[in-house]
Amino acid sequence: MRYDSGVLRRSRVCSLAAVVIAAAACGLPPGPSDSPSSSSGLHGEITDPAGDTQSDARVRIAPDLIRATADVGGGNITVVIHFAPGTFDHQTTRVSVLLDTDLNTSTGIAQRPGLGADYGIDFVASTTLANVTRADPAGCAAQLSCFNVVGSAPITAGTDSMQVTVPLSLLGNADGRMAFAMNAYVLVATATAVVFDFMPDANQSPARVQ
Repeated sequence: MRYDSGVLRRSRVCSLAAVVIAAAACGLPPGPSDSPSSSSGLHGEITDPAGDTQSDARVRIAPDLIRATADVGGGNITVVIHFAPGTFDHQTTRVSVLLDTDLNTSTGIAQRPGLGADYGIDFVASTTLANVTRADPAGCAAQLSCFNVVGSAPITAGTDSMQVTVPLSLLGNADGRMAFAMNAYVLVATATAVVFDFMPDANQSPARVQ
């Protein structure tokens, strides 16, 4: 995937987890909940100020991340992402969630300080599924894809939110303790992504599920 150089200079460069090809658009079920019914007590949360998203003339609605939660229960992790009101376009918005599942910054892909991404979850609002990806350092070193798709999970979309529940078995049978961060982006061409917002910002530590 190629990134728009002008926007990336303004928005602190960060690689995306994977390219997800858009499928058929889905309807909007009731909004997701921040409280999964079954919880092991492992929880992570991250916030970001509203109004700090970038702008680009090619994109009508720029996604603005403001909050996300991650809860572990029943052998799954549930991630809920919230946007500032009116900034979630169900046809164009995408979010790349990066997961450091072994809490070791020297393994996986060094996407940002304090996080070695072992897995990722790529949300595409216009589809019914989120792709789960695994880091491929060897492939990345060869300038090919840094992440490979290993599975998928259904997306639940609300007015200003998206939610997905992923089996921990797709994340290397992780125990649920992990670090995570994310970015919101839009494809302006087949392989050209404009990143609009990072959560947390690049100068901040990633969130922890613990």
